[in-house]
Amino acid sequence: MISAHSQLNAPLVTEHKTVHQRQDSAAGTAYLLLAATAALVGGGASVLAGLGMLPASGVWGRLAQAHPALMLLYVVVPALVGGFGTLWLPRALGREHMLLGRLNLASIAVLVVAAVLTCTLADARLANMLWSLGALTSAMVLLTTIFDSCADSREQTTFSPFVWGEMLSAIVLLLTVPVFAAATVRSWLWSAYNPVVGAEYFAAPVGLIVLLAGFGIVFEMATRIGQVKTAPVAYIMAATAASGVVAWAKSSLAHGADSQTAQMVGNVLLGVCSLSAVCLAGLWLAGTWKARVALRTPLLWGMGFLAVVAGGWVVQLVQGAGLHPALQLGALYAVCGGFYLWRGEACGFWYPQKLARLHFVLTAAATLCLFVPAMQVMGCALFGVAALAFVLAAFISFQRDIPVHSTRNGAAVLQSVRGTSA
Repeated sequence: MISAHSQLNAPLVTEHKTVHQRQDSAAGTAYLLLAATAALVGGGASVLAGLGMLPASGVWGRLAQAHPALMLLYVVVPALVGGFGTLWLPRALGREHMLLGRLNLASIAVLVVAAVLTCTLADARLANMLWSLGALTSAMVLLTTIFDSCADSREQTTFSPFVWGEMLSAIVLLLTVPVFAAATVRSWLWSAYNPVVGAEYFAAPVGLIVLLAGFGIVFEMATRIGQVKTAPVAYIMAATAASGVVAWAKSSLAHGADSQTAQMVGNVLLGVCSLSAVCLAGLWLAGTWKARVALRTPLLWGMGFLAVVAGGWVVQLVQGAGLHPALQLGALYAVCGGFYLWRGEACGFWYPQKLARLHFVLTAAATLCLFVPAMQVMGCALFGVAALAFVLAAFISFQRDIPVHSTRNGAAVLQSVRGTSA
């Protein structure tokens, strides 16, 4: 009787799992689409405004003014935390699906509404409050899923650097977003005594998230070519998250503090991020130095992320500024590399390799152009062409939806595609 009862309930269990997996796929895809749209709209408006092709007032002028908010709030957090956390985290934890799937869908809906208000309203404080609500619920979904996996696991399993990066990024959001929301409410209610809080106020936590989640993805890219111990990576990430959050919260909540104190706290935060980036990059290089490295597409983006972060650290030491822009630019490399890694090696689906490599070459050339003042406009144009290449590569991959079984010696994707077609 028990066996018959189990057989009757088996289709219901399978259908239940399928519904949750569809929710995860829809939510994760929506997160990535929001990030891609925000990047295209914000970046395109900024380039056109720099060329003088957009009016200074009206909706187009508002889009140009919303560029910092779109890049900081609606690209990094939805892509690195919401998107990859929803699509990739269950597989990394050995689960069937994420918990609180409906809350995750509600989170992306709130973020979409907040993004629309950011682009249309002159006062972005309501949009910032909605963004805070969406970011908090997204972080809660990730942390609930991770902690539930720890509770259900009979054996003590070791988290991968990717899981550590996602978990610590969600914790950073959980601790810093209420401060951002409180500062927004304070400027809203007592506007005569407090300045208006914009997206730049949240730049330091975004830099921490890029560092934590970005390095988690980069270490995941190198898992098949080298051996890196997880414990040192986790300790460095945890120390960076804790010290960075404390330093930023102290500078944010110290009402009326003098400029010297704020500058000192900011230097401490930048120093922590610099030291952490150097240590994590050193561990990555030490783990892959003796390995036979094949320049796979995700690994190219990982190396680009390391180069950008290292370059920002050097500029920070020489000129006293440059790490935060480097971390923001590194988010682009982490997002693109994470997408190709998730689509190709994690999910096992084909994507056009030549187009993906062209996307990387265009992005790298655009990054180099940004360091030359006379070529910054060309760099922005190259970023636009690179974004189109990325959209085209993703569209072709999802349209064909061809599964590819990777081999140990790295068989060519084209051969797999021909074999599948035959």
